[in-house]
Amino acid sequence: MNAVIALCHFCEAHGPSAIFCTQTLRDTKLEDLYLNGPQNASTEHVHKQCPACNSVGLTNGLYSKDNESGATFLSTQISPLPDVATLVKQAAVRSLSCEITQSKDGGFVFFGDTSRGHVLSHTFQVSDVQARGFYQLFSIIILMKDKYFLLNTKPFLAEHLRRISLETQNSAKRIKEEEELKGSPRQRRLSGSQPLVQTPRSLVELTGEENIFAILHTHFSWLLLAGSRFLTEHVTFGNLPWLPPQSTSHPPQQRLTYNITTLPMIQKYETLDDPEEFYSLIHIKQLLKKTEFISLCYCALTGVKIIVRGDARRTFYFMMCLKKLLPDQMHTLIRVDAQHQHSISADYKIISISNEIAVPIASASVFRVDFLPETDDGNDILVKWPGTVPNKLPDLLVKLLKAVNETRFTELVLNRHTKVLVEEWKNKVICLNHAKSTNGQNKLKRVLGVQPQDQALINYWSAHLH
Repeated sequence: MNAVIALCHFCEAHGPSAIFCTQTLRDTKLEDLYLNGPQNASTEHVHKQCPACNSVGLTNGLYSKDNESGATFLSTQISPLPDVATLVKQAAVRSLSCEITQSKDGGFVFFGDTSRGHVLSHTFQVSDVQARGFYQLFSIIILMKDKYFLLNTKPFLAEHLRRISLETQNSAKRIKEEEELKGSPRQRRLSGSQPLVQTPRSLVELTGEENIFAILHTHFSWLLLAGSRFLTEHVTFGNLPWLPPQSTSHPPQQRLTYNITTLPMIQKYETLDDPEEFYSLIHIKQLLKKTEFISLCYCALTGVKIIVRGDARRTFYFMMCLKKLLPDQMHTLIRVDAQHQHSISADYKIISISNEIAVPIASASVFRVDFLPETDDGNDILVKWPGTVPNKLPDLLVKLLKAVNETRFTELVLNRHTKVLVEEWKNKVICLNHAKSTNGQNKLKRVLGVQPQDQALINYWSAHLH
């Protein structure tokens, strides 16, 4: 699960802060983090050397590795990634000050935004006979960028966060009972045998468990691993919607409509170890002009029929890139390498076809892409569409264009980001489909942030998503 889990504490001397942070590392080497770790620690944290504000120290850490996924789970006092450390610090302050419930058993609060991340906060009290009010305030926060993933997994996460807090509270309660047997804390304070101002105690002292942070590391690491498996989004390419299942190395009889040029490419596509590496929208952007690329994406997202005509060896990759613009349930609207003219008049919305087959002329409802014989000057693609793109583009298209223009994205990162954006809007459309009245749908649109310029996309997707 691409998230950060942190234990936060409200110190009576220094205020709220995150004292223990666990995150998932996949492509970052631990050696690099440890070399730079102490430099990332702010002077504010360096001066907070009281026991309550410290856990494993600024230069130490705990880590575990899952052999199956290859993910490494690293726990440190401060996140070794400066950007993450800043977000965790902000979330910690809010979770222990304004975003809090009054429940002694521990409540849950959801807060955040797109810039500072979305947070699920669980605040709870830990008994301490020496503290003001005889308890110290802690919280466990889960910070991630994906708002809908966090909300969808909230029941699962809340259940296990409550178990972790309850285990910690029970350990502290036993220590409190043992200390109370030695005399009433109130009597010791009034008699002067106990100083009025006490040094805040660490979680190790409160629970009597020397390995409390190792235990928390185990809990947080498992939660990150289990959370990623509890709710996942798969891109399935085993049996493409336009092809029957393949059980042997030879094409079955139904597949004979696909020419000998296309079949090897389809078979390669089906057997890829990581299909997400199979080109991205950048491939289309490099072939078309900027305005043509925007128009093509708009037509694909809003249901304007797209006909890609030309040699199968060139149109196939083009079609695989267009396929990424639609949810899995709508991939049946795509027809690759159609061999008959009746396919054009069918319900297919995105079709590739050979040069030998006649196709309708371009119109407002038909977007034409013709792959011409290759030339030296590179002008071998002809785009025809007399329609116009609206001044305000759908929100999904705006985000896709921004992602495609992001120079720091590799093709793999872009493909996964595209998948996330498409899944987000698929879920929005499904939610709107479940609205029982127009008034209810309008309220839901405001909640989901749906604007009038998104209506064309919603109308198209609603007919195919249930």
